[in-house]
Amino acid sequence: MYITPAPVVGWRAFRAGPAHTDSSLRRLDPLTAGASSGVPHNPATDTPTRRYNSMGRPRTRHDAAFRTFSVAAPKPPIAEGKSGHADYDQVYGQDSDRFANTRGVSMRRSRYAMESRRIAVSLSIALAAGLLPSAASGFQQMQPTGKLLPTGAAASDLERISNGFAEIAERVKPSVVSIKSMAINEEMNAELRRMFGDRDFQPIPVSGTGSGVIFDPAGYIVTNNHVVEDADVVRVTLADGRELEAEVVGTDSMTDLAVIRIDGNNLTACHFGDSDAVRVGNLVLAIGSPFKFGHSVSHGIISAVGRSNVDVEIDYKNWIQTDAAINPGNSGGPLINTRGEIIGISVAIATESGGYQGVGFAIPSNTVARVTETLKRGEKVVRGYLGVIIKAVNTTIAEGYGLNEAKGAMLQTIGPDTPAEKAGLQAEDIILAIDGREIKGLEELQERVAHMTPGTRSMFRVWRKRAVREIPVEIGRQPEHFRTQGTQEDLSPRGKESPRDMQPTDRTTRAQPSKSAAEPGSEYFPRFGMHVADLTSDLRDKYNVAAGITSGVLVTGVDPLGEAFNAELRRRCVIRRVNDEEVKNLADFKRLLEKHKASRGLRLAVQIGEDTYHTVIRNYE
Repeated sequence: MYITPAPVVGWRAFRAGPAHTDSSLRRLDPLTAGASSGVPHNPATDTPTRRYNSMGRPRTRHDAAFRTFSVAAPKPPIAEGKSGHADYDQVYGQDSDRFANTRGVSMRRSRYAMESRRIAVSLSIALAAGLLPSAASGFQQMQPTGKLLPTGAAASDLERISNGFAEIAERVKPSVVSIKSMAINEEMNAELRRMFGDRDFQPIPVSGTGSGVIFDPAGYIVTNNHVVEDADVVRVTLADGRELEAEVVGTDSMTDLAVIRIDGNNLTACHFGDSDAVRVGNLVLAIGSPFKFGHSVSHGIISAVGRSNVDVEIDYKNWIQTDAAINPGNSGGPLINTRGEIIGISVAIATESGGYQGVGFAIPSNTVARVTETLKRGEKVVRGYLGVIIKAVNTTIAEGYGLNEAKGAMLQTIGPDTPAEKAGLQAEDIILAIDGREIKGLEELQERVAHMTPGTRSMFRVWRKRAVREIPVEIGRQPEHFRTQGTQEDLSPRGKESPRDMQPTDRTTRAQPSKSAAEPGSEYFPRFGMHVADLTSDLRDKYNVAAGITSGVLVTGVDPLGEAFNAELRRRCVIRRVNDEEVKNLADFKRLLEKHKASRGLRLAVQIGEDTYHTVIRNYE
């Protein structure tokens, strides 16, 4: 089935990761927002700042302690208002006649007075609505600072809620992982080699970060396809700090899901909950690695369910929407309910800024569980197929075809030699139900058919010529090139396989790390991904080795995807010591590696030019 994606007005949808190394990060205080014109300037620094109170209204801070985390903008022009105090009018507007005599009153006192009035009015409304307990039920009266202090039962309730969130986070975090994907961009490296020459050139990988969650203690992790797609090497960091290399078991681009596997002990798995039971307003936690800040926890509620009109190139959505903070790097991380279960996998955000703006999306856990079970077995996801172009049924269409209400999905086009044509379905048929289960909209029809096993015979309830008909349909197998946002030309089941559909893969078929060009006489150490050579006079001259260095081995090449690169070893480095033992030459270096082969990390003393530094290289696979 195909649909034409509806344009999304007013915002662009971005996948929520991976966060790349060049991503810009603004340091924001939780109450700070970007400053704009019309905000009072700070007389001490001439830099305006805007901050927001708990009710979302702007406020200003002139204290130096609050300037540290403010986002600054150029000083705006200031026009004097009715009160005769330019700064004051910009804070409180032109309707502040009753405060016109504030010239002799400090801005700080006036500002706090206004804040107290705002808080008092808002609390009065909340109390009247029953949203807060009264003072008699556990809150003291407002203090001079404008704060309310909970006591008694109210404090106990707040403490239980706080501890509940902490317990959920503590239970789930060991299952959440940070993911780093790396690949070699040959075109970019070729251009860099041309610019800098071969002697000083070090190939570098492109990398991105995302998140994932262990769903099987055997080491299986679910994440987004776009986190690991086209990666040559995938590394996983666990909550306890362990770093392990992962193998990509399988991917499914149509749902943007992937399964990777690590080989480790004492792994903690998190279980899938029932996403069909999710209700709007439910509390949730989002855990992941936004902007590379590993295992960060944010919270919010379920804002909506069944979101499909999100303009990204992912075929099957039906997503959960949440206001829990999701940012670049959260991709693949879990959305957790109050039972500590996975109810979604973070996948995208709607944003105009490129960062969090309160609208995030997660793949429902029921979809994730179904897809990951197939990928875990190393199999490709097989879906059902009708071969039609469909259209949503709105009120106008329903009235035009004599339906009492807008429901179901209308068939616009029937593809030739497709299961729909063979079953006798016709254009303008409106599918109302399959096997007695009502179809509410086109997204539900897409999902239901895709989840069916090819060869299944189902009964379709159809609205045709103002009458209900029951038509048996045998579900076909979805073609390899199929897209839910395709054209009529794509309806035929015959076609070439699309290169975007990744086959289940393992380490024998994925691209292996490239090896740097070897210098004559050098030896390659595949465990570390580096070439090492004796310090000959020719190599000393070529790599400008300092005259005072008389022993050690020279690093002549580093694989950008290997452990040596990860340990910050580069061409021209001279390894002087291994685990505090001097390295005399290449033979001595090999002897020390053999002696310390049981060490999980080798401590290296390295010299480059006149500078000496120390690093640790991982010594296990």
